[in-house]
Amino acid sequence: MNRIDFTQYNNIVIKVGSALVAPDGHSCSTQYCLSLANFIKKCQHSAKKVTLISSGAVAAGFNTLKPKHDNLSLNEKQALAAIGQSKVINHWQRFFDEHVAQVLLTAADIQSSHRSANAKRTLFTLHEYSVLPIINENDTVAVDELKFGDNDRLAAQVASLIDADLLLICSDVDGVFNDNPHTNPQAELLPIIEELNDDIMKLGQSSHNPQATGGMMTKLSAAHIASDEGIDTIICNGKTEAYHQLIHHYNPGTWIRSHKSLNLNSGKSIRNSNL
Repeated sequence: MNRIDFTQYNNIVIKVGSALVAPDGHSCSTQYCLSLANFIKKCQHSAKKVTLISSGAVAAGFNTLKPKHDNLSLNEKQALAAIGQSKVINHWQRFFDEHVAQVLLTAADIQSSHRSANAKRTLFTLHEYSVLPIINENDTVAVDELKFGDNDRLAAQVASLIDADLLLICSDVDGVFNDNPHTNPQAELLPIIEELNDDIMKLGQSSHNPQATGGMMTKLSAAHIASDEGIDTIICNGKTEAYHQLIHHYNPGTWIRSHKSLNLNSGKSIRNSNL
């Protein structure tokens, strides 16, 4: 399915990975972020609420400490994240005339009813004042999250928290393929997924980016979380600026339909015929 009615989405969570924020793994870059910021501004001008989940803190701090290797210890990652987080926020701020706000969360914040309610109120207030919330994992204290977590799942949890209707994951691949496109040039893109069954979940592969904490499996897991909450997910290639196709109502990658979306559009769905 190549067409998407983008007007149906009014509360969007956008997740951008380290490969886009810091493509060299050592510092923030405008190479891919400037275009994404322009897309966000177009969404905002269309009265859509946007919440940005941005990775890249560890990579942004790399050139400050200049560790002699890429196989970083947990302590080194936490130190780099502490240094790099302000760099990431300042990096995004220069693309916007309006203010941006830094919000650091952990899984424990989301799981706590009291803290999650506070976070939700804060995010709603930021949107009321036209301030772009930029969220990242609080890597300096979230030990387990740094070792095993990822911002894909965080993005899905935030999307659920603020009642979003779309989770847009911008990666360095075109979407979900029926095989690993980095090792199999014959792999085919799945433009639409209606059910995140076992066969689909098996398509997840480990990340090829040494600075990233997730791969396609974490993106599919995030989509699963979102789908259960009635939130659609789109996975697309941020390096090729595919997300701009949404402005013209075209599918930019893989569109993962939620149960709610399928029920509202019964009879119009397409099966996973590519598998």
